[in-house]
Amino acid sequence: MRIAIVRRACSLKKAGAERYCVNLFRQLQKLGHEVTIVGESIDDELRREVAFLPVPVLRLTSWTRNRSFYENAARVTAKGGLDIVHGLSRVGGLDTYRLTDPLQTEWLRAYYRGRWRQQLQRWNPRHRTLLDIERRLFSPDGPRRIIVQSRLDARLLREEFGVSDHRLRHVPNGVDLSVFTPDDGEDRERVRRELGLSSDQPLLVFAAMDFRRKGLDSLLQALGRIERREAHLVVLGNGDIAGYRRRAAQCGVAARVSFLGRQSEMRRYYRAGDLFVLPTIYEPFPNVNLEAMACGLPVITTATAGGADIVEDQVNGLLIPNAWAVEELADGIDRLLSMSAAPRDAMSAACIATARQFPVQRNAREVAAVLEEAYREKLSA
Repeated sequence: MRIAIVRRACSLKKAGAERYCVNLFRQLQKLGHEVTIVGESIDDELRREVAFLPVPVLRLTSWTRNRSFYENAARVTAKGGLDIVHGLSRVGGLDTYRLTDPLQTEWLRAYYRGRWRQQLQRWNPRHRTLLDIERRLFSPDGPRRIIVQSRLDARLLREEFGVSDHRLRHVPNGVDLSVFTPDDGEDRERVRRELGLSSDQPLLVFAAMDFRRKGLDSLLQALGRIERREAHLVVLGNGDIAGYRRRAAQCGVAARVSFLGRQSEMRRYYRAGDLFVLPTIYEPFPNVNLEAMACGLPVITTATAGGADIVEDQVNGLLIPNAWAVEELADGIDRLLSMSAAPRDAMSAACIATARQFPVQRNAREVAAVLEEAYREKLSA
């Protein structure tokens, strides 16, 4: 098939969704499909691998950028002579859509606690634009198939928008198992030397591009309450580093937190850590959960994240009720850090076994099957 993948940015240098776009187009090409990326930007080196159609956007404000990308992407794909237009971003003119970004309706409900605050935020131009786009996207006239990564988002789409089971397809996220592998015996010691940590000092890993949404504030609070006062936290990603450094100081943990910014070799830190902690407010399915598990790192996350589907309590990680459950988070960190060697090794092995169920190749095959199903329906319409 001639497939267009629509994503605002397709990049190995940005966040999980942008890296997923790269993995998907490469795997679909290996399956014999002709792929075109439609978006605002793509890494220069990727232009040699895949066709790219740029989408013009109006960059005056956040809401004009969202609205113009929604409308202009549909105009670009309408000219392309394509069999299937598959969206990883919220745009018009799609045949299929993968729920990649958080649902705006659920994000407002989860983050702005209290009905009056939620209603007030709905008047924000950016939120109003995204809410309107979601209503159009999930209406009966929207894409023929909608791919969800978790049971959570399937339930939300049914309840909030009345999306029928006929349109919904569950395809879990995937991880590149050739990149994210267990420690080779060197990274753990090397990274710890760089951080000035001893080989047995507990190390927590947090990775995100949006510190607020991914729950870093709660993690800093929990770090100040855990019994293992020698535990250190490494924060990866380009969020508001200056602001969260101040917050770490307010929590009394500034000396126990290293803000390292965006890192190209994420696996080094997964391999060096003892726990991966992501107390996210709401998330469809964070790539980082699977990446950490593939490196043998147990995951602590929230039941309000799609990634909770793969976390089994005390088997390969631990779930807390929500991002504001700071006491539960601190208790969970202490419990997992206090395990003796044998159960800790068993948990690490369980993490690796879990991740190996979700290779990027499986994800691409299942996505391709959904696209082919939608294409057959499109031809018969």
